[in-house]
Amino acid sequence: MKVFKINEIKNKKIIGRNVKNVEELPEINLFWAASALKINVKASEVWAGFASDYDSNEPWVSIFLNGRRISRFMVEKGEEKSVCLVRGLNPQVENEICIYKDTQPMPGDAKHSLKISKIFIDDNGEFCQIKPAKMRIEFIGDSITSGEGLAGAPEQMEWIPSVFVGSESYAAQVSRYFGAEFSVFSQCGWGFCWGWDGNRNNNIPSFYEKVCGVMEGEFHNQLGENQDYDFKDGSDFVVLNLGTNDNGAFFQPPWKDEKTGVEYKLELENGKISASDKEYIVQKAKDFLSLIRKHNKHAQIVWCYGMIKLNLIPECLKTAVLQWKKETGDKNIHILELDSMEDVEKTYEDKGSRGHPGKKVHKLAAEKLEKLIEKLSK
Repeated sequence: MKVFKINEIKNKKIIGRNVKNVEELPEINLFWAASALKINVKASEVWAGFASDYDSNEPWVSIFLNGRRISRFMVEKGEEKSVCLVRGLNPQVENEICIYKDTQPMPGDAKHSLKISKIFIDDNGEFCQIKPAKMRIEFIGDSITSGEGLAGAPEQMEWIPSVFVGSESYAAQVSRYFGAEFSVFSQCGWGFCWGWDGNRNNNIPSFYEKVCGVMEGEFHNQLGENQDYDFKDGSDFVVLNLGTNDNGAFFQPPWKDEKTGVEYKLELENGKISASDKEYIVQKAKDFLSLIRKHNKHAQIVWCYGMIKLNLIPECLKTAVLQWKKETGDKNIHILELDSMEDVEKTYEDKGSRGHPGKKVHKLAAEKLEKLIEKLSK
């Protein structure tokens, strides 16, 4: 077998947010759900060297061959271990192999990390050119975009890393459909204003300009996760799927900021969001659109919602988008309602685990986004 450090492979594609000099590094860390390493080979056998660490939340990966998953496994804790990705291939035929990180960043686990250190191919194998991407898409979301619930039975309710399958989320499906370069920026339980429990520290916009700023501490600083992210020329499309946790927080007890001692209670008036809370939510949505536009000057921005039914937030999102268009003249902002799990999932096989959307809902979401992106691309 021939052994290659990652920076010795010229024909490769590193998918997802990463540090600025990642192409030059002898080994790479994958941070976000659906982040990946893609190679194209003429080889009969391909292996990879993995290393990981964690206290409680282990990383899982999926291996895709020519756009379809052929295996999925937990990466064992410890120093580099070699794993066979595929063998028995026709060495005269080019095959695309993609190693996806299925799990999202895990802020509750200070050691959570995943590294790909080497690629092994048989002695007569060679790396081939990667097809150029047709567009660049960024996806921003929560547990749904992270692929939570795409593994496990509907009655599986424990919060465990194995239920995350970022490689099969609607975001990954859309990206494969278009042959797009893409990144996923998503965090379970978080929103654009606050988390599921009203925690105002758990908001996606505060970390948007960092590589993976949700992971704190010296270890993650050394990995470069708290570096400023290089947006380059920005994305062609930015797809937001945020609001589920912002909505759910209205049905939770008040949240108290331990640092300041201030308690925040979200208010409903006659079953609707209070005027003051609505004003706050609308402004936060507009602020985030402004931040996204700053780094993606020419992107079509699509704010979608509804894979889990929402009864409060959609009105705020529509108001924010209308106000943004009127105030800025920016017409490249769109609202898209997706099919809900409550309406779509009719059989046991349709359902995901942990009360999250299953494969059918993700597929329908991907198809609806694909149609919109195709329309906006004309």
